[in-house]
Amino acid sequence: MNGGYELVVVLGQSNASGTNADFEPDGRDARDPRIEVFAATGPDAGRIVPAREPLAPLLHHPPGGMGPGGPFAALLLATLPPQRRVLLVPAAVGGTGFRAHGSHPGVWKVGLHLPGVPNLFEEAVAHVGAALRAAGPGSRVAAVLWHQGETDGGRGRTEREYAADLDELIARFRERVPTAPDAPFLVGQLPAERLAAHPGHAGVAAALAGTPHRVPGTGFAPAPPPGHVHDVTTHLDAQGQRLLGAAYFEAYLGARGRSPVPVAASAAQEPEHAQP
Repeated sequence: MNGGYELVVVLGQSNASGTNADFEPDGRDARDPRIEVFAATGPDAGRIVPAREPLAPLLHHPPGGMGPGGPFAALLLATLPPQRRVLLVPAAVGGTGFRAHGSHPGVWKVGLHLPGVPNLFEEAVAHVGAALRAAGPGSRVAAVLWHQGETDGGRGRTEREYAADLDELIARFRERVPTAPDAPFLVGQLPAERLAAHPGHAGVAAALAGTPHRVPGTGFAPAPPPGHVHDVTTHLDAQGQRLLGAAYFEAYLGARGRSPVPVAASAAQEPEHAQP
């Protein structure tokens, strides 16, 4: 019997959707049958289907690798009663920023409409709304995972500038999406290698880390330790994403007022999935 879904929404740019190739969709990264996905693109667009890495991103951006959503969902599932399911709602687009974009068109700034450039906030709100309708009665947004900032950091945005845009997005998302006001909004830090190579990202990094001090009901997920990128500075490998998913889960527990548990760290090392 389906007792409803806990929706895990994933927003941001490339590290939110993943770009690695060393994940194991039929091995350690296989998902429990109670973890499903509502895809925005591809042959399963608009339907709830079993979750399998890589998850289709928003707006026909080419599927990449494994992001933090799947590892987070596996940890969340272990806390739920047997009748509840997890529904991943990927809504990330690589190479995008708040007010300008990089490798792929799209901006996250609420209310900003540029010629020929999708407003990703509006796209995400519509996609999550469709996922809630498909999920049916008893379903809710359980958590929002945000991983973004490389594009904005590359433009040298200050802590104050980035924080203002992020805080507005959180507030408007909670206003527009049913059940979202009660869901922790969790932000992840940029990889250590990226911050070391690009000092101009310091403002964005500070804004991300300070989110729980500015916005109630939010949490901060530290980046994995150095040594978990597959392209020298920027994109996390599969183990980095497992560790990031565990960090998001600890931030989720903290935002919920529950103490982080050791299983989060151990599961990141050797994730397990329940048998059907």
